[in-house]
Amino acid sequence: METAEDDKETELRQVLAELSYPADKVRIVVCAEVHDLGTDVRRRLHHLPHRRYCSPSEVLDALSSGTTRS
Repeated sequence: METAEDDKETELRQVLAELSYPADKVRIVVCAEVHDLGTDVRRRLHHLPHRRYCSPSEVLDALSSGTTRS
């Protein structure tokens, strides 16, 4: 059974897959806002390091690595 957290992760993966790469942080955040991802997901994306990401997996790795602490 999927949890709400799993749903958020799936939605984030789908949105990230729609972007063309490389993509910078600003484009990733704007895309998340356009798709109205949850507040928590958008907050985490706002804390990504400012750089270009080559793939959705790089974005997800940065989110899970703890480099997005507020």
